[in-house]
Amino acid sequence: MSDASSEHYTIISADCHAGGSHAMYREYLDPAYRDDFDAWREKYKNPFRDLQDGGRVRNWDDDRRIGDLEQDGIVGEVVFPNTVPPFFPNFVLFARPPKPSEYEHRLAGIRAHNRWLADFCGRHAERRPGSARSS
Repeated sequence: MSDASSEHYTIISADCHAGGSHAMYREYLDPAYRDDFDAWREKYKNPFRDLQDGGRVRNWDDDRRIGDLEQDGIVGEVVFPNTVPPFFPNFVLFARPPKPSEYEHRLAGIRAHNRWLADFCGRHAERRPGSARSS
C-alpha cells in the first residue's frame, strides 16, 4: 500500500484557449494578403468584452499563461483556438459560412493562425500541444 503523501499527480488542462493578437497574426499572413488585412483590421470591432481590455493578453503571453497555470497546480495545457483570425467577422465557431468571394481570405486567416500556433506551442512544446484550425 502506498503512502498518500508520496503520491504525485501531474495535472494537464485539456481545455485551454489561446490565439494571437491581430498584430501578431499579420506577421504570419502570406505577404500577398497584408494590405487586405490592414483594410479589414481598420473596420474590425472586437465583439468580445473579455478580449477588449488587458485581459486579452492571456491569449498569447507566455509568462502570464505559465504563471497562471502553475499557480493552479497545472503543468501543461492542450490549446484550442480562442481569438478571431484575420478576415473573419467573429470567432470561427460563430462566423457565418464564407461567401465564395471570401473563401480565399478566410483560408489565409486560418493559415496565419495555424502558423502562429505552431510557434506559440513550440516555445513550450513539452507542456503545450495545440489544436489547429481546419479549412
